[in-house]
Amino acid sequence: MKIIVEFDNITEPQAIALEDLFKTMEWCGNIGTSRWTSFYSDGDGNFRPKILIDGEKPKFTELIERDKLWKDNEYRIDFDAIAWKLRTNKNK
Repeated sequence: MKIIVEFDNITEPQAIALEDLFKTMEWCGNIGTSRWTSFYSDGDGNFRPKILIDGEKPKFTELIERDKLWKDNEYRIDFDAIAWKLRTNKNK
């Protein structure tokens, strides 16, 4: 599967940080390691991105309850949890 992600309305430092995040995600996959990766979304600062995924506005998943994704002020989503939910839904 391939998706095209487009960010608009970000600063140069934000673009550099996002590119580094994506490279780190790629690196983890290439060497076969599992790590949490994160990006500080400074919404009370100047972080006001406009994002498109394959030309459309992103949507929240309905596969996982929103409150299960947050611990304190950290958002963590694990694609394995989504894979299990999809597998369970297929077997119904």
